Amino acid sequence: EGVDWACISDTIGIIRGCADRFHHMKEEDILFDFTDREAEVIKVFLQDHEKGRGFVREISRGLKERKKEVVCLNLENYRTLLIEHIKKEDEILFPFIDRELSTKQVGEIFSRFEEVEKNKKDTEPQKYYDFIHALEHRFKSSIPGVF
Repeated sequence: EGVDWACISDTIGIIRGCADRFHHMKEEDILFDFTDREAEVIKVFLQDHEKGRGFVREISRGLKERKKEVVCLNLENYRTLLIEHIKKEDEILFPFIDRELSTKQVGEIFSRFEEVEKNKKDTEPQKYYDFIHALEHRFKSSIPGVF
C-alpha cells in the first residue's frame, strides 16, 4: 500500500545522473561516433536509450501526480529494458565493436571514456554506490534471490 515517494525520487535522480548522463552519454557521444549511426545495431541502442528516457519521464510524472500504478508499471518496464539492453550489449554491441573497429580506435574510445570518468565530480560515483548499497540492504530480505 504505502509508497516511499522519496526513495523513488532518489532512484530517478540516480538513473538520470548515472545511467543517462554517464553511461548513455559515453555510448552516444563517444562510442557511436566511431561507428555508422545508420547501422541497424546502433539504431537499436539509440532506440533503447530513448525508450528508457521515456519510462523515466513517466515515472517522474507518476511521482508528481502520486500515481502508484504509473510509477510501478514504468519502473517494471525500465527494469525489463535494462536487462534486455545489457544482454544486447554483451551479445551484440561488444562483438560488433570488436569486429568493426581497429585496436587503435578501441584504445581511443577507452581513453575518452577515462577522460569522462576523470572529469566527473569525485563524490558522484560514491554517492551512487552508497545509494545502491542502501537499497540492497533495505530490500534484501523482502526480495529473495535478487541480491
